[in-house]
Amino acid sequence: MVRRWVILLLALSSLTLSAQEVLVPLQRRVLPQGRTDRPRKAQPTAVSLPFFDDFATGSLDATRWQTSGGADVTVDVSPLAPTVGVATLDALDADGRLYLQATTSLFPADTLLSQPIALDSLTPADSVVFSFHYLPGGGYGNMWERVGECPDPQDSLFLDFYRPQDSVWVTVWCRGGISVDTLMERTGTAWQYVALPIADSAYFHTPDDSLHRFCFRFRNYASLEGSPKAGRSGNGDYWHLDCVHLDRGRDIAAGPATRDVAFAAPAPSMLRLYRAMPFRHYSASDMADALEMKIANRYTSPLATHYAYAVYDTLGNALHSYDGGFENAPPQALQSVDAHARPGVGFAFPVMTEATEYTVVHTVREGTGGDAFPLNDTVRYHQRFADYYAYDDGCPENGYGLTSTASRLYLAYRFDLSTADTLAAVDLFFNCALDSGNTAIPFYLTLWRVGDDGRPAEVLYRDEARRLPRYSSDTEPTGFVRYALEAPVVVDGQVFVGFEQQGNDYLNLGFDRSRNTSDRIWYLTGTEWQQSILSGSLMLRPAFGAAATAAIGSPQALELKVWPNPASEWVTVEGMPEGSHVELYDIQGRKVLATRRRQLSTAGLPDGLHLVRVLTPDGDAYSTKLIVKH
Repeated sequence: MVRRWVILLLALSSLTLSAQEVLVPLQRRVLPQGRTDRPRKAQPTAVSLPFFDDFATGSLDATRWQTSGGADVTVDVSPLAPTVGVATLDALDADGRLYLQATTSLFPADTLLSQPIALDSLTPADSVVFSFHYLPGGGYGNMWERVGECPDPQDSLFLDFYRPQDSVWVTVWCRGGISVDTLMERTGTAWQYVALPIADSAYFHTPDDSLHRFCFRFRNYASLEGSPKAGRSGNGDYWHLDCVHLDRGRDIAAGPATRDVAFAAPAPSMLRLYRAMPFRHYSASDMADALEMKIANRYTSPLATHYAYAVYDTLGNALHSYDGGFENAPPQALQSVDAHARPGVGFAFPVMTEATEYTVVHTVREGTGGDAFPLNDTVRYHQRFADYYAYDDGCPENGYGLTSTASRLYLAYRFDLSTADTLAAVDLFFNCALDSGNTAIPFYLTLWRVGDDGRPAEVLYRDEARRLPRYSSDTEPTGFVRYALEAPVVVDGQVFVGFEQQGNDYLNLGFDRSRNTSDRIWYLTGTEWQQSILSGSLMLRPAFGAAATAAIGSPQALELKVWPNPASEWVTVEGMPEGSHVELYDIQGRKVLATRRRQLSTAGLPDGLHLVRVLTPDGDAYSTKLIVKH
């Protein structure tokens, strides 16, 4: 069912049973960083065999799918998949919100519909087989490490084939809600493989209309749970799909074996602790020693594979490359040889350059030519340097909050700084809540010194003004909101960043499940600080320097464009309203230019990253980045 709350875990000490960490499902689906689209309906276009999609590109391919019907491609929400990226059907619609028809009874939810497929030149004798892997949501193992919501027995997943001869849909397979634990007990594996022969000649019918052909669809039914509680309602009833494959000449008795070497998880950060950090804090000691790569051989025999990665700057210049050479990948298992599974980093990003993002491209190939499924042979990681520290990947899988009988709750998150700097703001990601359930909960930004026992000690800073989450209703977009400290605080070494919450209502903070930093999360609801036992990372980011507050309050409704970018002599600012004026800040957050002109001279500016800030006559501030390169 779609749970009003998913995981309710007591604090470690039996003396603090009134204090609880609570994970809840999302009210709205948030797009991963780098994605700005949601799956939409595509024009019907007949496709030929083979049909294969393992969703490795991170989004649905319009050449294979007519419509997502609410389904989307996800990562980090299911146990290790056959290949990186899965299609997820749940209780959210195409806009990422709970369906309007959602009730406590069964309701139709997502439908993933393929493009028409040309089978009219084939017959049942051509051994056409349709196969796929599926996994119900909810995960397995320790309760505090599970991601997603398990569908209950009445919730279900269906597979339908369209029969063009008589224009009807035929349900050919279905699965009632079940837990991953139960499936593993019965079959010994989490992901389940299904293969169906297409033996009815009606599916091979030659239509008059070239688009009136065989196609297939997955669809699911979900149900809401009753007794809602403010701030906690959200998505559930997950079903994950991978490796959807339709082709002729297949032996159904061969099972799931496919000659395919693939990445089975996203690429990791190149940094030892963080996914992002301020570029002026960075040093070579922040680099990871080695990377954890998940490379799977889906075949029944060992395959010789070649692994490599390369690092590029924003202009596409190659800065570093690694060649892991050839190694044998064990059959139907993950590669365990260090040269491929744990490649060394052995390099450091340039210090104090204009680049704030690097792209790391990882590739794996069978032999020298690769296999028949190349899309899952490449994964990319975008290494960001900004004005903030981040453990999270920018995309929540859950909401995190505290509940207690206490009137004040405290949440603290530890960050390790390599240099002293002024902490000027905090980025917080508040999830949407049903009926704006967390709009009126006051909280105060707070900083603590790290004590000798590793826990939060005395308070270094506390807001005097009430601050409320801006993104809280089911009609507003979710995202990070930057809250400025009333006065910047100079911090050095280790510091706890968080907030004091008044009242015991649920403040729904984004929680990223892709990386576990629970050893850095502490909370207080009584007299003793408790360490988190939930696997994941808070979506809370401390920001540093004067430029960190320059763009606060910048609404995203105005689309600013600066061109050319990078600029050498001149840059034009497009999209600024009449009467606005422009400010330009350098990499240190210092104002270097102020004007009312739309065209700015960059001839005398140093190379590097700059922030363009537009102040409108209404008092709004908008900003965008500019790279100056002579």
